[in-house]
Amino acid sequence: MRTAYKHKDLGEVHGNSNDGVVQFLGLKYASLKNRFAAPSLLTDYSSGQIDATKFGPPPVSPVGAINNEFGFIQKELPLPPDVPSHSDIEGLNLNITVPRGKNGDIDNNAKLPVHVFVHGGGFAVGSSWYPHYDPAPLVRISIEKGKPIIGVTINYRLGVTGFMTSKELRSAGYKANNGFHDQRTALQWVRRYIGGFGGDPEEITVSGESAGGFSALMLLTSGEPLVKRVLSTGGAVLLFKPIPEAVTEMSYSKIIEAFGLKDKSPEERVQALLSLPIDDLWQKVPPGTPLIPSVDNDTVPGVATFPGVSSQSEDPTFPLPGRKWCSAVMIGDSKLDGNILAYMGLDAKLPNIAAQFIESVNGTLSDHPDAISTLLSAYNITPSSKDNEALLSILRFGTEISFYAPSLAFAKGWPRTKDNKFFLYHFNEGIPWDGKFKGEAGHILDVAFLFQNYNEHLSDKQKEVARAYGEDIIEFINGNDPWPPVEGEQYGARVYGPSSEGITAQYVASGNPAEVGRHDRVLKLGEQIGFDLVMDVFQNFAFGR
Repeated sequence: MRTAYKHKDLGEVHGNSNDGVVQFLGLKYASLKNRFAAPSLLTDYSSGQIDATKFGPPPVSPVGAINNEFGFIQKELPLPPDVPSHSDIEGLNLNITVPRGKNGDIDNNAKLPVHVFVHGGGFAVGSSWYPHYDPAPLVRISIEKGKPIIGVTINYRLGVTGFMTSKELRSAGYKANNGFHDQRTALQWVRRYIGGFGGDPEEITVSGESAGGFSALMLLTSGEPLVKRVLSTGGAVLLFKPIPEAVTEMSYSKIIEAFGLKDKSPEERVQALLSLPIDDLWQKVPPGTPLIPSVDNDTVPGVATFPGVSSQSEDPTFPLPGRKWCSAVMIGDSKLDGNILAYMGLDAKLPNIAAQFIESVNGTLSDHPDAISTLLSAYNITPSSKDNEALLSILRFGTEISFYAPSLAFAKGWPRTKDNKFFLYHFNEGIPWDGKFKGEAGHILDVAFLFQNYNEHLSDKQKEVARAYGEDIIEFINGNDPWPPVEGEQYGARVYGPSSEGITAQYVASGNPAEVGRHDRVLKLGEQIGFDLVMDVFQNFAFGR
């Protein structure tokens, strides 16, 4: 049902009221002079009336990418009636889900905690309109618990317009990492205007999954405390390395050539990039071109390392001012987060993936022959390993070094005081639907459970896992301790599932790998030769680095 709300700064805002919440969709938070320009915080709402009843256009990304994400989850959801078309300059918008008060109205004096979610998608795809990111069910649970929250989902630039950079573009005045600048501008908008929706600008929790989780933790490199708490799932800072200038220049050259601009002058190339047909920005980009965050000494001050992140001493090459201003950090991982890497390239290495992996390991660890045998034995990979078995073993290795080990490293280096708490969790509930990874706790499934949008497709036991997970995150957003924070040398953690083994949610004080559903093999290997080198082993094979 359409409803009108009088916001003290924005004027009359029309949204959708449904079952205890009001949703304001497609609220523009920044304007762009052109597709590569820096975001300009929107502060002029002089029209006096805003239609926020439909999703705004997302930034440019491949059309139909939602189907890939449903494929990872292995279950589709109905799409909204009006799926928005993407835009190069009108895509910086967000959605706000607000609880209705006891009298049915929005209480603009409620000062509710705010949950801002940053979607994943490898910095290439994704949007805040995706149905599995709808915050409404989670907000309704918060109302039931008597601890209401406001839910916000944001769009940010992706791919070419979000993360392409070069000396040529920077000389023309266009910064690197537009997507990160967009995210920070969205948070500035929330801090400025959420009070008019009944939110507390001093009680903002930002969470994200995968690339969104990486983004959330990168906020800790900022000297400006835009949020109070950070939650990252399936994407800690060490997940991948920001690309250096040499790689950004290579990517730029490949794209310029693909766009037919190689023979133009620098000025002509930049002008052409600003005016190319919008669909060229995703259709003509050569597959595999790196378009991810790069070191810019601003939003990305350097490259994180395991020793730097796991040390409580400040690392000047990757400073984390957020260790002082962020009151709590929570990091979670899923037991087979690495299954996403099968879709991102490892499937293409079939057949004979075991032999290829062994050859790559031998190359990376040529100076560490003992570690080669240790690694291959630990993951039971031999030249005769069957393809499907070897792929699964390699994905387990990728999961443990790319997701599990980074979460422990971050926990080790966090101050862990009463004013700077750290929480760990491990998601072990398996994908319940038919498909390649049925029964495995795969990438993105945790978000599907968190937002409760798949509940009608879950068994009663699986719903209990989703409910427990959602309630714990609501506690965190409210500034409470949903379980004991990490203290001392034990990495106590909350564990969700598997419900098939009678586990809904439990706190494991020891954090012992076997007790939380993990393995210690990658931890031993990291202690033997260094975690960064172990990460190189996987990334050299997976991404050909």
